[in-house]
Amino acid sequence: MISGTVIIILLTVLLVCLVFGVPIAFSLGLAGAATIVAASGIPFLIQVPLTLQRTLADPVMLAVPMYILMGEILYRGKVGQQLFEVANVWVGRMRGGTGVSAVSAFTFFAAIVGSSMASVLTIGRIALPEMEKAGYSKRLSYGLSAVGGSLGILIPPSIPLIIYASLASVSPAQLFIAGLLPGILIAALLAAWAMFAAPPTRDMNTAAWSARKALRTTWRALPDLSLPVIVLGGIYTGIYTPTEAAGIGVILSLLLTVVLRRSLSLKDLPGVLIVATRHSASLLAIVAGALILGSALTLIGLPQFLAKTVMEAGVEPWVVLLIMMVTWTILGFFLEVISIILITVPVFVPIAVALGFDPLWFGILMVLNMELAVITPPLGMNLFALKAILPDEKIEVIIRATLPSLAIVLTVLVLVWIFPDIALILTRF
Repeated sequence: MISGTVIIILLTVLLVCLVFGVPIAFSLGLAGAATIVAASGIPFLIQVPLTLQRTLADPVMLAVPMYILMGEILYRGKVGQQLFEVANVWVGRMRGGTGVSAVSAFTFFAAIVGSSMASVLTIGRIALPEMEKAGYSKRLSYGLSAVGGSLGILIPPSIPLIIYASLASVSPAQLFIAGLLPGILIAALLAAWAMFAAPPTRDMNTAAWSARKALRTTWRALPDLSLPVIVLGGIYTGIYTPTEAAGIGVILSLLLTVVLRRSLSLKDLPGVLIVATRHSASLLAIVAGALILGSALTLIGLPQFLAKTVMEAGVEPWVVLLIMMVTWTILGFFLEVISIILITVPVFVPIAVALGFDPLWFGILMVLNMELAVITPPLGMNLFALKAILPDEKIEVIIRATLPSLAIVLTVLVLVWIFPDIALILTRF
């Protein structure tokens, strides 16, 4: 039986920490430690370092810092410019061509870095001025950038999917495959929106199309285009694991930016390493705090208790899933993506499995909800990334302009819910 007193201690410590502005990593850790002490006494805290060591040494989790480093290398190395130019030379002559080029570049970059903010900062910095020049409305250009950037956490390799795979004990390679079609579907809807809502002619490249120029531009960008093929192709074919793919991606990124493109110099590398290390340390601190809280929840038996209660109550599975998604949405207003995943996955996954949900499909639904989290105020990280690109624009204007774009993510979320094969069909081959 779960003690009500222990639950009250957990919630009180967590809420007090958050109200007084304690960093989320320490808030989670303190709440977990207080719960462990209340439930089993101080000696049981010895389990905390053991849990941290076991989880952080997981090869899947070790991939996270390397994907962060790869994203920082590519961001500082201005790889996005090549991707945008290739897309623009092929589709720039159609209506909405600038927007479609931006979406294509976002999609390709997402298949390299696994981070939404890195995607917005890299591609958005190139695409937003082009869309403004073509006369795009703020609603369209900001919406394409916010949602296009969010593909970084859905299209593999995705850092949130890696962390979910570790926590839920599912194959990261299978999870990557499951995220592919939903990500492409969002990209297709964004491209369709760009073609429909763009000014009729202003952004169309009226110069005669040249196959020679298109092929020459594509050839010049071939190393950039081949990066996601090499990284993901090796994972899908089983040549190497996602962790090994991350290491290979870092090496290829360095060769591309330092040796081939020379857009990054050797003297820039210390700064790149410092920023990547800072981001990795911040993320892994949150992971550590959430693991302590997760250990506490497991100790008091909360996930098992909730799963048993739901099953005995006879609540319809779709109602339970709806409650989970509403919970994710509310948490998305106040917490960043990784924190939400680390807090909810240990509690929600046992319930989902007990209800017969496929854990791969459940993980994709969760990440689609996280896409909403990165583009909804007050803590939508992609909104702040857009603000960084547009320092003279008010954040309220950015928020109002991007809100209509939520409809695209919501549409795909509903479709994946109703038709699970959108996520699962490729995992069966």
